[in-house]
Amino acid sequence: MKLAVKTIEGASAGEIDLADAVFGVPVRADILHRCVVWQLSRRQQGTHKTKGRSEIKATAKKMYAQKGTGQARHGNKAAPQFRGGGKAFGPVVRSHASNLPKKVRQLARVSVLSILNVV
Repeated sequence: MKLAVKTIEGASAGEIDLADAVFGVPVRADILHRCVVWQLSRRQQGTHKTKGRSEIKATAKKMYAQKGTGQARHGNKAAPQFRGGGKAFGPVVRSHASNLPKKVRQLARVSVLSILNVV
């Protein structure tokens, strides 16, 4: 594939021969999407966290007697339904990174170079 080369002033400076294996590949939008999602997910920190029921600084003693109070049955104060209690299914520290095969990454890179050549 031949491409015209121009100078800064806009005058023609000749032609350059580009490899079709790199700059002439059909564009794959699905592969580009997978690569962008992979890059953005690896960028996420994943340091968000809330305290669970076992991490709350509260006594494990039963709040009041099981029977005879006229109240509902309850265990300790760290239960999620109480103010100051732990979160039931809150976020935990984890990695958001996923895997993307090297050949797919390479195909995405070549696809981007082909897009730049068409424009």
